[in-house]
Parts: sequence; structure tokens; C-alpha cells
Amino acid sequence: MSDKPSNGQYVTPRGGTPYTGETQVMRRLNGSSAPKRRRWPLGRILLGLVMMIVLVLGLGYWQVWQLAQRVVVSDPRGPALSSPLLGANILVVGVDIRRDRLEEGVRSDTLMLIRFDGMGGWVNLLSIPRDTQVELEELGPSKINAAYAYGYRHATALYGDGVTSEQAGMAYAADTVSRFLNLDQRGMRVDYVVQVDFDGFAALIDALGGITIDVPRQIVDEAYPTPDYGVMRVEFEPGPQRMDGARALIYARTRHADSDFGRTERQQQVVQAIVHEIQQRNWFERILLIARLRDAITQDGETPAIVTTLPIANVDTLLAVARVAANLDPALIGRYRIEPGTVAVQTNGSNLIWNTDDVAALVTRWLTPPGEASEQAQVQVFNGAGVVGLARRTSEKLAANGFTLLSPADAPPGEYPHTVVYQIGNTPFTARRLAQLLGAELIVGSPPGISSQADIVVILGNDAANGE
Repeated sequence: MSDKPSNGQYVTPRGGTPYTGETQVMRRLNGSSAPKRRRWPLGRILLGLVMMIVLVLGLGYWQVWQLAQRVVVSDPRGPALSSPLLGANILVVGVDIRRDRLEEGVRSDTLMLIRFDGMGGWVNLLSIPRDTQVELEELGPSKINAAYAYGYRHATALYGDGVTSEQAGMAYAADTVSRFLNLDQRGMRVDYVVQVDFDGFAALIDALGGITIDVPRQIVDEAYPTPDYGVMRVEFEPGPQRMDGARALIYARTRHADSDFGRTERQQQVVQAIVHEIQQRNWFERILLIARLRDAITQDGETPAIVTTLPIANVDTLLAVARVAANLDPALIGRYRIEPGTVAVQTNGSNLIWNTDDVAALVTRWLTPPGEASEQAQVQVFNGAGVVGLARRTSEKLAANGFTLLSPADAPPGEYPHTVVYQIGNTPFTARRLAQLLGAELIVGSPPGISSQADIVVILGNDAANGE
């Protein structure tokens, strides 16, 4: 019923006050001046976050499990002796397989051994030249890259029925590398194998969207092999550059511009760039990357371009990879190579016979967590400031701080306004501390115009003279 009578005069509402035409503030019956905002309890918020994390982890594991179903194979040698979480040896075998022309045989193009320690959060690489001479029981003295091919061709004879050619090639290559490095004397072996063909290598990098490589010097190869057994000219200018899978494959394989040792250095550089590229992505992007990689390297009815005995869907493997991916600085990956200058060598035709004591010492360094102690870096100081005795006094200061010094020398004529530390060898921990101590710029690479046997070269600039 309306409170307004027929004569147009307002009357007092029941229980209220007369209407005067002025705005009145009406109080809520419960005494509240404004409606309360609804607040989400903290428990609900936490529950929602937990459910979201579980969903993301579940999606990630599902992607990894799907990938594992396609690429993980059993090891005919039996179960591994160690877990990636506690420290394992993983052999990467780069193979040249023309699947449409299997009658032409297979070759292992690359042998790189990875020491992977999930709990410690570190990774070391050790490259073995393919011309390394080893003793194969069935063949006698042979190049080490013949091991994969022999296992591939004699799968049943070596490991029995039901073993594929790829499994046998991987197993025989792993055992050969273990014997060559005398890992059994250390109570270990090659625990897992990853086989990558050229298509798989390129697909991995394309799935990442490419990688960035800082090419240290110009590379010109007039006879790079093509898939149709021809040759072509390839060229890389020095400096940082973005590479897709096809270009990165050429960079990792080319060797006519320098040697097979230069090629192993480039291969390790590519591994470092891949790790860096993965670390630039958040965890959700990494999960999406797994699906792209799975689709790129596997085709229905065909052998995957990447095959491994590493159980990538196991919890310990996932924990190890997650810890390393979260904490590892790619620049601190240990990079070791069996090569002249590091290991004494003799030749038998084109075969390389390495000094066993030197190889053992290098393996010890490879098995040691990265750090200054394992780097054993030598430093040489060059005087670019023109102040008499500056390089000698700086060398004495560095020696007092625990660095190993070679004899100081004068830098080539030129302008050196700032002190620069050049990291030539695989000595990132020592080089970083040295640059911090001197307040100098750190450059990875060789100094222009200077030849030195040192792992790290310091060129003192005018700022060093002013600081005395």
C-alpha cells in the first residue's frame, strides 16, 4: 500500500519521520553502515594453489611419460649401477644412420660422456675422439667409433634374441668406452646411453626455437658433406649468432677448417647453448617443450630420432633433472676433451693411441665436482700499461691469493685502457674469481695477438697502473 494519499500530501511512514524532500540516510536494520565484502579464507587460497601445482606437475609428468613410451628402450647389459640423482655416467652417441640406405652402414660420429650429479647440481662433459684406438675382442685394434657399428650389425650374436640393432650398438659402444677409460677400476661403468641421429639433433634445437652460439673465430669449410654424398661450402663468421637446427648441426659437424678436436669443442659449446636455452624458459614452457620434442623426433612406425636407456619417467631421474635445471649455470659446465696438449698421444696410421696415465688423470678431473681445485688453471699476466714491474708485482699478488702463475711478460704494443681477463681454457671458476679480484672485464676466448700456454691471460690496462 502506498504512503501517498490521493490529495498529493505525503504522510509520515509508519515508524519513520515525515518526508521533507531532503535526502535522508537510512540505516540498515543490523546496524551496519555498508555491506561487508566477502573474504576468501586463507585455507581456500592455499588449497587452490596446491591444486594448481598438482595440475601442472601432473600435466608435466604425463608429457614425460608419453615421451618415455616412445624413446626409452631397455639396456641388454642389465640395470644401471647408479642413479642420475646420486651421480651417473651418460654416454651420448651421435650416429650417422641413413635409414633409407641401411645397406651403406652406420657410423658413430660423436662420443661424449656426461657426468650428471643431480644432488650436487653439476654436470661435466668428456669428449672422446672418434679416431681413438681401442682393442675390440672381435676385431682387434680398431677406432673407437667402430664399436657402435659392430654392435649394430651383430645384435643377436652379442646379446641374444629380441635385442634391436640400436640397443646392441648402444650397449657395445658403452662397454667399449667403459673399458677404454678403465671405469671398472673405479667401481663404475657407463650407466646410460642416449643415441641421437642428425634429424634428432636438429629437431631438438628447432623445438627450442633455436640456440645462440658465440662463434670464437671464422670457420670456412670447403668440403662439408651433404646428405646426397656431395660436398658444399659452409662459413661461420665470429661473434654471437642465432642458429636453427640445420645450421647448428653444420656447426657441430664441420671439421675441415681445423680438426676433429675443434669439432669436439664446438659440440660441447652446442650442449652448453642448449642448456642455456632451456633455462630461459619457465617450468610451464618447459612442459610444452616436451610435447614439441616428442612430436618432432617420433613418427608412427619409424625408429625415433632420439633413443635412450635413461628411464626419463622415473621419479629419481625427474628429481635430478629438475634440480640441475633450476640451479646449474651453463657457463660452469665442466668441459673436458681427450686431445693433444692435455693427453700425450702416438699415432698408428690415422689411429690415435693415448697415454693411459694422462687419460686416467683427465677422468679423475671429469669425475670431480667443478671448481677451482679441479680446474688447476695456470695464469699469465701481460703488462699493457707500460709501467715497469707492474706485471711482476701483480703476479706476486695473485700468487699470494692462491693462483698458479706463469712468468709475466709485456703485452704487444697498443692501447689498453682497461684490464681484461681472458678465459682461454675450461676454467670458469678460476677466471671469475680472478676478474673479481682485479675488478676487470672477463672475456671467454683468446686474447688477440698473444700466444700463451696459460689457461687464463690477464692484460693489465691503464686502470691497473692508476690503482697502484
